[in-house]
Formats: sequence, structure tokens, C-alpha cells
Amino acid sequence: MKKRSNFSYSKLVIQMGKILFASAMVFQLLFVTGCKHDDLSVALPNENIRPAGDFVKNNYEMRLFYAAIKKTGYIEQLNGAGPFTVFAPTDEAFNRLGVYSATDFDKMNVDSLKKIIGYHILPRKLLVNDIPSNGIDVRYATLTGPELYVSRAAFNPNGGVENELYIDGVEAIRKDVVVSNGVLHLMDNVMKPNFNRTVQQWLATHADYSVFVKGLKKFNLWDQLATGTTFTIFAPNNQALEEVGITEAFLNSLETDKYIGDRLFGAYILYDRHFFISDSQVFSLINFNGAYNYFLKNDSHYMNFGGGKLYPEFKLGYNLTLRSGNTVSDVILNAVTSNLTAKNDNLCSNGIVHHLVSGLVTPNQATKK
Repeated sequence: MKKRSNFSYSKLVIQMGKILFASAMVFQLLFVTGCKHDDLSVALPNENIRPAGDFVKNNYEMRLFYAAIKKTGYIEQLNGAGPFTVFAPTDEAFNRLGVYSATDFDKMNVDSLKKIIGYHILPRKLLVNDIPSNGIDVRYATLTGPELYVSRAAFNPNGGVENELYIDGVEAIRKDVVVSNGVLHLMDNVMKPNFNRTVQQWLATHADYSVFVKGLKKFNLWDQLATGTTFTIFAPNNQALEEVGITEAFLNSLETDKYIGDRLFGAYILYDRHFFISDSQVFSLINFNGAYNYFLKNDSHYMNFGGGKLYPEFKLGYNLTLRSGNTVSDVILNAVTSNLTAKNDNLCSNGIVHHLVSGLVTPNQATKK
């Protein structure tokens, strides 16, 4: 009886195995048949089914940017058909400008804020590969009309692939985040366009540069900053000039005919060039030379402008080195570094203003012999 029972049990197990195997084959066949569609598409990596507005709302890194687009009424538009390209600053980027909570936007003029936020949005889909390789300051129209400047370091002609993207000098730290109605790039800073404002008007409205402005006026260098000429201004604040012996009181008693104005205050003006700080970084990536060298206007002194991601934070900054001439034997008068990213790259209608934390020239270095 015991042997017969074991035989029956073994037979039962074999039979059950056959049934389960057959069932599994039938189920698999039904599954494959039922799911077979010629138009079936698989979601691509980095895609998001949410529109841009909802994506920003649900991203913890962009809470302040969401508060800004909500305040300015862009939410419904960014959840519409599109397509859009959104350059979204991080919360840390807003923090560097003194914005820490949504209520901080209540203190701002809504129309001005709307224009600034709209400047961070393109009415088109712009992926990184849509931008010319190694393109410098390629212009694209924004949602509010004014153009922004895009630079892309894609490859080095001498070998090596690069992958850095800058908009108005601000780095995109995450690129090509595809949403249902366009694409988003996460930005390391807030762009600072000054619509219809010259570099002269920008300086005139910032009291921290009042001594610099007074010096420019004293040496007849001020009026030119309202013209259509392109300028890159390295603007020393009042404290920076005081450290090299230039104050408002000094300027009141200064006799201009004893000094070389194009050196004492002209050293801070780069003529006929439009340089974001990031341009030197891009140049260094695509040709190993991020420096720009030039003689000061109407002077024998020689300036070196360079920069990029400076050690040790590896944040964008710049260096200025002033020499008595352009040979190796010429004396270095001063070398300064400025890496306060939130205060640089102030785009104006006729150029750019950068903040300079140190003065370049003492009065003695600009005295006429």
C-alpha cells in the first residue's frame, strides 16, 4: 500500500506540472498577441509627460521660480500647447539675489518681474544639439521679445568633447529636460537683462558705484557710455576705489591735468567688445585660450582679461592683470580677481557691466610724468 501511494503521488505531481506549463504557454501567447501594436512607442529617457508649468511646480529645486511664474501669470501659458524652452533658475540662484521666499516677490513691481521672467522663456523648443557647435553669443528671441545670448562649448578642435551651455553668461547645470510641451534647462543663476538701459544708465542708478561715475565724469569718459558703441565695463564699487586711494573727497580736489584719465578710470572700460564672464570659459574649452589682451585706449599700458571657473569653488569669475606694457619685462601694476557671480553679467542695450571687488590703478600710477 505504501509503494502504491508513492506511485500515485508522483504521477499526480507530473500531471500538475504539465497543466501548469501548458497554462503558462497559453498566457504568454495571449499576452504577446494582446500587446502587439505597430504604433506602440516607448518613452524616451529624460522625457516627462507633464507640461513645463506643472513640472516646475513639482520640482523642489525650482520653488522660487514657480512662485515667480505664478506671481506673473505664466502658469497657464506654460501648461499650454507650446512649444517652450524654459531656462529655470534654481532656488540658490534666487538666494544669491536676496530672494528667499515667495513673499519676496510681493515687494517687486509685477510688470518688471513679468518681463524678467518672460526673458527666461523662449517660444520654441531649443535642445542643446539645436545650438551651433562652439557657437558664441548666438541670439534667440524670448517670450517678451528681447533676445538672449547662447554660447555652447561642444568640442575642442585639438581633441576632446565638451558639453557646457551658457545663456547670457549663466551656466545651464542640467540640460535637455524634456517636458510634454517643450524642454527645460536648469540655470545656476538668474539672468539680469536691463531692457532699453545703457551701461551709463545702469551705473547711474546704482549708488554703490557713485565714485566711479564721478571719476568718469571728471575725465570726460562718461558721455560716451550713452552712445551706440559697445562696452564691457569692469565697475569698481566705492569701497574698491577707496582701497586704492580714490574717494569722493579726493576727486573734488583732483586736478585732472596732472593725471592720465584713460588709465586712472579708463582702465575699467573695454571698448568695442561684448564679453560675458563665461565667454572666457568657453574660449578656453574650445581653443585653450580664454584670455583677451589689449592696450588701454590712448595709453601704453596693457590689460589681460581672462577667467572661467575659478579655483577653489570653480564658479565663474574673471581676472584682470594690468601691465606697464606688453613685453615680459614690463611691470605688473595690479592683478585682481572678481567672482561674485550674482553681480556680474549685467546685460545692457550697449554692453555689459561686471562688478569689480578691487581697484586697479592708484593715483600715483596714473600721474603724468
